[in-house]
Amino acid sequence: MTTGAEQGTQPSLTGFSGDTSVSPPRGYERRLAEDVAVLDAWLCDYISRPDPQLLRKGAVCPFVPAALQADALRAGFHYEVSGKDPDELRSLLEEELVRFMRRPAEDSLDSLVVVLPDLGEDGYAALDDAHARLKDTAVAGGAMIGQFHPACDERSVRNDGFRVSRSPLPLLAIRHMASHDILFLHELPHWFAAYRERFGAQFAEGRIREPLMLGLYATAERRHIRRKES
Repeated sequence: MTTGAEQGTQPSLTGFSGDTSVSPPRGYERRLAEDVAVLDAWLCDYISRPDPQLLRKGAVCPFVPAALQADALRAGFHYEVSGKDPDELRSLLEEELVRFMRRPAEDSLDSLVVVLPDLGEDGYAALDDAHARLKDTAVAGGAMIGQFHPACDERSVRNDGFRVSRSPLPLLAIRHMASHDILFLHELPHWFAAYRERFGAQFAEGRIREPLMLGLYATAERRHIRRKES
């Protein structure tokens, strides 16, 4: 994630509709227009703006304003997916993830939201489970994924009381791994190894100076790398 949204600014989704796919391809034109508007509002009015509950400066997801301004964010809407079949849901999301990772990355801001408008409340747990099961695949391929839905229990890194991943439409967000992802990848050795391979040089060269990131990286290196070497 590269930039933060300034208070009072609202990124534009110019070109966003042109990068929208829908499945099934017919019969959902009216709903698609409504759902794109809902997604647009959530991205611009929540995700791209600061929130005092974060206990830090910048947007909820600092990656998104830059991605929107670069027209690098795509959306795929999948209707008729209720989540009642967890295997079907996981397979769909895995296909989207693998396709994203295979796509040539013309810009590090390239990102995708897989939107599931028909996922009911009973399907939220299936989305949470699919996210957990696919995270290893994503991290190994240099990607990050995050699930969002109206009842998501994911908490902010700096404020455990803030459920930061609530959204009006259920979705899975996919983007390329970034240097700040040490916040999410320090706990498990294989996650940290994938992160360190890509960003370890930035720490060694002193290019990263944020105290929380430095502390997490040093702790993870002691725990996962030096312990293994000894």
